[in-house]
Amino acid sequence: MMIYRIPGLLVFCLGLSSAGAGCAVAGDDASSLGGPPRSAQGVGSTTSVLDGIESAGGGLVPYLDAVQAVYTNGLSAEALTRNALITNVRANPAMVRQPLATSTYADDSHDDREGDSQDDRDREVLRFRLRHEPTREVMSYLVSCALEQGQSVSYTDTRTGETYTFPGEIGICPQWGVQGVHEGPAGAKCRQLVTACLLALVNPTGQSITLSMRGQAFPEHRPGLLSPGPSVRVGAATEDDDAIASFGPCKTDARGTARNCGWTADHVGSCSPGSTVYIGAGGEPLEDCDDDLSAVLGQSDNDTILRVCNGIHGCNAGSPAHIAQSEVRCDDRRQPALRFQCPNSGYFSLMSGPRVSRRAGAAPGKDGASPPRGSAGFSVASRPPLVGPLPIDDLVTVEPPPFRDAVYPAPEADVFRWREGAFYGTFWGANPLHSKFTVAMNEVDEDGTFHQAPVSGEPVFQHAFACTGEFWNDQIAYQKDRLCAGPDDDCVAHSVGACGDSHDIADCPPLHQCSVDDGVLVKGDGDFHECAGDGGAWRHPITVYLNNPSAVVRGAPLVFPGLPALDVPRVPISLPLCP
Repeated sequence: MMIYRIPGLLVFCLGLSSAGAGCAVAGDDASSLGGPPRSAQGVGSTTSVLDGIESAGGGLVPYLDAVQAVYTNGLSAEALTRNALITNVRANPAMVRQPLATSTYADDSHDDREGDSQDDRDREVLRFRLRHEPTREVMSYLVSCALEQGQSVSYTDTRTGETYTFPGEIGICPQWGVQGVHEGPAGAKCRQLVTACLLALVNPTGQSITLSMRGQAFPEHRPGLLSPGPSVRVGAATEDDDAIASFGPCKTDARGTARNCGWTADHVGSCSPGSTVYIGAGGEPLEDCDDDLSAVLGQSDNDTILRVCNGIHGCNAGSPAHIAQSEVRCDDRRQPALRFQCPNSGYFSLMSGPRVSRRAGAAPGKDGASPPRGSAGFSVASRPPLVGPLPIDDLVTVEPPPFRDAVYPAPEADVFRWREGAFYGTFWGANPLHSKFTVAMNEVDEDGTFHQAPVSGEPVFQHAFACTGEFWNDQIAYQKDRLCAGPDDDCVAHSVGACGDSHDIADCPPLHQCSVDDGVLVKGDGDFHECAGDGGAWRHPITVYLNNPSAVVRGAPLVFPGLPALDVPRVPISLPLCP
């Protein structure tokens, strides 16, 4: 790999799979990865203030935040390709004819199904399906995609007495909770959107990756659904789906910034790597700050203290993601502020809490739990780094990225800027499954025994598709790593190549699967539409944007010895890699 110092430009080569690499040129004025432009470059110190968005106490919703279109994937490809509902020849059509509801899947209502209507036959087919654990995993994501908060499906295994509840979250097709979606244009749209949602949430890595989904659902039902929001809530769990201890309650009274309990997840901010960032509680703008630690002493136990973490997730004190920070006073403000160096990722997560967090369950007041914090928001300011070009060796240096003002909270479209691609098609309808599947495959007996279909080595769903965004340079690696249960196992969709324009780079496939690069519902959100498959165009895809381009595949990007961390996701790319 070679990097040359060129004024205003950074020339680099990057591989998004272990199978190959491409080259790109970044310029100061290039557009931002196919999405909205980044904020204008700043000179000196600036301030932005967040008003009207208060920190939410308690745990976070696993998939959806009220001010964003950010979700967490984690559905295993193996479960989606080997379950007793969608991949069962009998259950597949029955489930869309029936409401996505508790009564549809009940074990113990056989006496109510003695008739010979289609409903009776469907519900008899659907009995016992959820005795299979991977099928329950699929049901969990299915309900999360289709139904909205406040809706749910419950299932009680009458053998064990265990009850499982699957809550609605995203709400793409809430009408499925009360009626089937097998008929009419609205039913077809529901089936396509839910299919695209499930495909987008597949993760073969065993982790839970946060992503942004863009598309056009039912705007008359929920305007703004699947559109980027004004902010991104800090993740309260790791990518291994482990809860971050700092967001839990304190067992005893705990004081100071080093405690790992009693914190609140706020929002994600953006900054220019290496720059100095100041952030403080309260709506007043930040101006001059100093290191007068004596000003911090003797402050109220209920003062707001802050912690910043690298990336889009929270962290515990002392963890690798915890950013070194100094508490400073700014402009004689009552509340202290923090100063820290912007990490190479260009994103930071803010956590807040009172200086003393009382033990859980204590009574309110002086001897009890901390009183609620009043929040007028947070203010942020930044200054450029005091560094010049970065030397790699005696012959090569690298210009640092241009300074951009820190922004808090950062808009969702800024935090998730890597367009992975689009997912579309349907899991239901005429001949939805691979032709090798027979009635006896992927069945569950009354005793809970699952009769798995053999590995076909081909896509299980005949009418499900995925195309890639600008930055994938190996279609085969993408299909195996993102869409399949294993290197030689069944895949959840057909990988059809590039969603948008192909580029004149060696070995790039001449594909252009989606005729619309940016849907009309929200201008500039970069959602693909009219995507090709089965000889026609699918009208209801979902486009996925990532915070990290390699987050959803098993293989990491190529690593080049001696290359410093250059904050690649925040360098606008004007010449895309092979799609």
